[in-house]
Amino acid sequence: MASREEHRHHPRHHAPTGVALTLRRETGDDEPLHLLCRDVSRTGLGVTFPHAIHPDTDVELWVSLPDQAAPLHLFGTVAWCAAPLGQWRAGIALDLERSDGQAWEARFEGSDRP
Repeated sequence: MASREEHRHHPRHHAPTGVALTLRRETGDDEPLHLLCRDVSRTGLGVTFPHAIHPDTDVELWVSLPDQAAPLHLFGTVAWCAAPLGQWRAGIALDLERSDGQAWEARFEGSDRP
């Protein structure tokens, strides 16, 4: 049986210190959520959620990085959501073809680190 690591396209790294993440459903019908970003990769984010969110939910994100003046505006889709230790966590697959997706991907060029 293959492990979860074997299904990842890019390595995960701890989120940079000082990163701030705001998320809302792409439909825009609810208030934005300020989330804790647990880890990052070239194509996704791992976040802590205050409640369950359905996989395949399209989301809009603003990622503020400590070394960047303006937040990156990204889009993605919730790939999974679970509460393995009693706290909801979700994985978000980023759509790098939209908005600031190419700027996000460029942060990983050469080193595969943010």
